[in-house]
Amino acid sequence: MFDDDSESPRANSGDGKGLFASGLLRELPYLLIIALAMAGVVWTSLSHGPSTRYWVAMTPVCALICVVEGWPSSLGRSEKLRLAATQVVQWLGVLIAMYLIAVSDVRGVLSDVSTGLMMLTLLALGVFVSGLYLGAWRLGAAAVFLALSVPVIAWVERAALLLVLIGAAVIAVGLLYWWMRGRQADASA
Repeated sequence: MFDDDSESPRANSGDGKGLFASGLLRELPYLLIIALAMAGVVWTSLSHGPSTRYWVAMTPVCALICVVEGWPSSLGRSEKLRLAATQVVQWLGVLIAMYLIAVSDVRGVLSDVSTGLMMLTLLALGVFVSGLYLGAWRLGAAAVFLALSVPVIAWVERAALLLVLIGAAVIAVGLLYWWMRGRQADASA
């Protein structure tokens, strides 16, 4: 269903906007996984409390996207049922791992940001395994993006003060340049 590369008549009409819209619509489920995962990390970081409910709700959404991804390529009712059962069991395992992190003694040791990153890592692993099982490269690409975002988010969290200082320095240099330019214009006039 999501890997259908057939183009709509609107996309064939030469309308660049229609081609972009059909391409975006085809990629929407994978972008949804990424957007919801990033929202979960932000919520976990900002809420300063357990966000287990968010991750519990997010996991079935990913499972549903993965089932829908593999559905068209499954032939026959028994293969479709096997696909659905395999995905449900796999995502149930991811859900149990998330729950164990949330209720275990580890939760008391980890910060909220660390917990969010662990949940994101588990989600990336689940999406990656589904992509391998289904032979869906787009799921694999979404999983790789999620996995690569874990160290980036961790670095940004640690380097927040450095990034603020760099931003302030860039603004200061820009204001200084603007002020100097104004002085030069006044002197030449």
